[in-house]
Amino acid sequence: MIKYVATLAVSMLFWGQMALAAGSGILVLGGTGQLGSEIVKDLVDAGKAVTVLARPTSNRARLEGLAVDYVIGDMLVDADMERVFTSSSYDAVVDASSQAFGGDQKFYEQSQVLISKWAAASGVDHIILHGAIGAADSGKLIYIEKTHPVQETAIASKTIAEGTLINSGVPYTIIRHLTLLPMETQESGNATLTTDLTAVGAMTRDGLARLTLECLGKDECLNVIFHAVDDEVELTQRTVANWESVIKPEYMVDRASLNIVD
Repeated sequence: MIKYVATLAVSMLFWGQMALAAGSGILVLGGTGQLGSEIVKDLVDAGKAVTVLARPTSNRARLEGLAVDYVIGDMLVDADMERVFTSSSYDAVVDASSQAFGGDQKFYEQSQVLISKWAAASGVDHIILHGAIGAADSGKLIYIEKTHPVQETAIASKTIAEGTLINSGVPYTIIRHLTLLPMETQESGNATLTTDLTAVGAMTRDGLARLTLECLGKDECLNVIFHAVDDEVELTQRTVANWESVIKPEYMVDRASLNIVD
């Protein structure tokens, strides 16, 4: 009987460890969206265990056929985020969430309070936050007053979100981008992350996904802010003209170095 109990105890310990390992992996916030779904695809292709936070109404079409787990919740509800972070164990969190143009742009700061809180409480090793050039110290690169009022509010909220994450104590990586090109645009293959926080340029979603995967859990990416740029990606005249109106001249990329296709 004693032998049986001891064997059962060892067995329970083994399966408990296995259950924890099965529950660990990467939590992706915004994983059903355009950027998030590209990140999820790359993570799955790399053999990572991926869990996607989704609302009951989220459209999962972009993730169809992928081996991912789902957890249902609202990023702005404290009880939901507590359940998400305490019901399973995550090595890392990728925040690729975004707010609809017509939604409350303070979403970024509000959601990051809960993400950082519960990531810290549950021992997450790494948070990767996708942010915006124009936030925090990169605000000096652009004429914020020339952006759309919605963008101006979003950038201000993303500034607060960055500060919340940095002060949370959770090891972080912040990846800022300036312009996200249409979904059908593919990266040049030379998209990079730079610690030159005056760098500006365009990015594609597949490029950001690749760079996210390459940075995941890497010591050289911890507690670092990057700007993501793809200097060789194809651009339209319209995109460049928009940059010229928003980016301050001293930080504007030389037109001659850009791959303008129309």
